Amino acid sequence: MPLIINKKLPAYKALKKESVFEISPERASKQDIRPLEIGILNLMPSAVVERTELQLLRFLSNTPLQIHPTFIYFDEHKSKSKQGHFDTFYKPFKEVRSQGLDGLIVTGANLEEYDFEDVHYWKELGPFLDWAGKSVTSTIFSCWAVHASLYRSYGLRARTYKKKQFGIFQHTVHHGSNSPFILGMDDVTFIPHSRWRGVERKDIAPHKELEILISSEEVGPHLIVGRKGRELYIQGHPEYDRGDIAEEYFRDKEKGVRINKPKNYFPGDDEKRTPLKTWAANGQVFYANWINWVYQTTNFDVKKPLMD
Repeated sequence: MPLIINKKLPAYKALKKESVFEISPERASKQDIRPLEIGILNLMPSAVVERTELQLLRFLSNTPLQIHPTFIYFDEHKSKSKQGHFDTFYKPFKEVRSQGLDGLIVTGANLEEYDFEDVHYWKELGPFLDWAGKSVTSTIFSCWAVHASLYRSYGLRARTYKKKQFGIFQHTVHHGSNSPFILGMDDVTFIPHSRWRGVERKDIAPHKELEILISSEEVGPHLIVGRKGRELYIQGHPEYDRGDIAEEYFRDKEKGVRINKPKNYFPGDDEKRTPLKTWAANGQVFYANWINWVYQTTNFDVKKPLMD
């Protein structure tokens, strides 16, 4: 929650410089408060749909702000194995557009081998993302959704790698940017990655409206911010549970699918040992910062993206 603080307090200047969330007593006394409307477009494969729901709700729940999460699905595209779940717990695009959102999270998808135009729900997804860009205060894109959105909005194509970027990788948090989204994060953080494609620093450099906030020497940018916070792109998976990478690895090995052993994951590189979870705390800080920023920035009218 933001601080209600007297601007004459000596500490105020330092807090302001550090982008700590604060509001004036005058604004606080007039502030209208309602639950934040946060949408989740869950594109993950059917086998992990419910796990992804749980992982994202954990991040959203760890804040004193009231949040009303809405899971979202397509108007026309239907799931072959999970449609009953979607019909019961999700809302279609058309209903979400009519009600409005303050924030949106778009998950990854297991579609890296396809061109975007060949994805069966691309004709529905594209217009929905266009609507979100105009009508939602801030959207987080994850993994495949990062590449889909950057392609649609900036014509930026992700690169395909010969070897999967797979495991836990050390990242540098670029605090020099003074961004509110990395406030309170450690200088160095560990983040899981599991992808065959990615955007690199040299791809982003020509687009001055995009800024890299967290990056790795090994796997490139993790957190990219666009349009001053209206867009956030995360190539890694801070939401992953301890065993998610192991499950992917052993699944592919059993199927005979080409897969490299995850780096920096199994202690001593021993597949029989339980991995250490080293990424959750900084992931939680990021989501708390995002929720706070949306709360500070969104309009009280949920159909308007920014505060008057």
